[in-house]
Amino acid sequence: MEHPTHDSQVVVVGAGVAGCQAAFEASNSDVKVVLLEEHPQVGVPSHCSGVVSLNGLSLLGLKPDPIFTQRTIQGAIFNPPKGDPVEVRTKSAVAVIINRMRFDQYLAKRAVGAGVSLYTKTRVSNFEHYPNGGVGLQVQGGPRFRGEIVIDASGAGSRLPEQAGLRSPDWTQLLPGLQYELTETKQQGDMVELFFGNHRAPGFFAWSIPTGDHSARVGLACRKGNVKKLLDELVKDFWPKSNVDATKSGSVLVSGPVDKCWSENFLVVGDAAGQVKQTTGGGIVIGGYSGILAGRAAASAAKSPQDQRWKILMQYDQDWRDKFSSDLKRMGIAHRVFAGLSDETLNRLFEAVRDYLPEIEEYADMDFQGKIISHMLRKRKFAALLPRVAFDSVKSIFS
Repeated sequence: MEHPTHDSQVVVVGAGVAGCQAAFEASNSDVKVVLLEEHPQVGVPSHCSGVVSLNGLSLLGLKPDPIFTQRTIQGAIFNPPKGDPVEVRTKSAVAVIINRMRFDQYLAKRAVGAGVSLYTKTRVSNFEHYPNGGVGLQVQGGPRFRGEIVIDASGAGSRLPEQAGLRSPDWTQLLPGLQYELTETKQQGDMVELFFGNHRAPGFFAWSIPTGDHSARVGLACRKGNVKKLLDELVKDFWPKSNVDATKSGSVLVSGPVDKCWSENFLVVGDAAGQVKQTTGGGIVIGGYSGILAGRAAASAAKSPQDQRWKILMQYDQDWRDKFSSDLKRMGIAHRVFAGLSDETLNRLFEAVRDYLPEIEEYADMDFQGKIISHMLRKRKFAALLPRVAFDSVKSIFS
């Protein structure tokens, strides 16, 4: 059976945040865009914790909307391995909790409203170059989609960049994660809660995110250990009377970005490009904003002669790095160091944090963490801990 071929100017793979943003921007630049999603329904399955800063939403050109917003957040409570929690509370709301399925669907609907053609149940298998200079995608057991530019926003594990001659992120740096939607919890407030320690989540952390007055999204990721066992122990210790309404497994990418995000008539964006905060695994804001840049670049390149396109696509790579690479480098260093710390060193770090809470509350930024990381390392109490940090880091290599 011969399958049809669909022609457009820009083909976007993946209807997550990065893909929807890219498709929307490209369509607004007056080019024909198709958006391909492998699942039957946009936003399903969802693996995201759903915390997005208000500044980050604004950067994406969005505002909180009842369609996808569940709760506002005013700070975080950090639970060290031992001792009292450390609370970082801001004067006003800094973030929102979103329903990620509804958020993705909101963005997809907006893209379709801008003229994007959305195809679901469309799993891409191969990226192709054609003799006339065009590019395209072969769908598994389905049609071919041809265009001038392809944007890969299909997420972690994508093999399209390798087919386009690019390196993929180090997929061995995907940490296993598990998340429960809890109901019948104790009263929830306006703070995200984080849990640290090798008995809780070795090499990463666990989280509790309020989604309602008596409901929470609780999960963790770790470098070693049984994820389900660790999560069950956390729930038993803190929410013993709650009910597990839903279970979502996933992974957290901590590899950092790839060294190049473009090739001939091809761009990669979002998790597929490693555009993720290594400290938290969050990629909504970085991936979404990079998607905007990719959509604009793809539209411009699609309307340009072949011999001029490489400059436009290369500029996308430069632009997103100008915005985020400095912070990502510092977050990458922080993650690698943090992942090897002993519980005793973690306890001492959190004790040092207590002395600088006013500065942290004033200057910390969820999306651009590099500045506060560099700022705190200059403090005397943190500097005094560096020998312990170095010892733990070396020790973790051989353990």
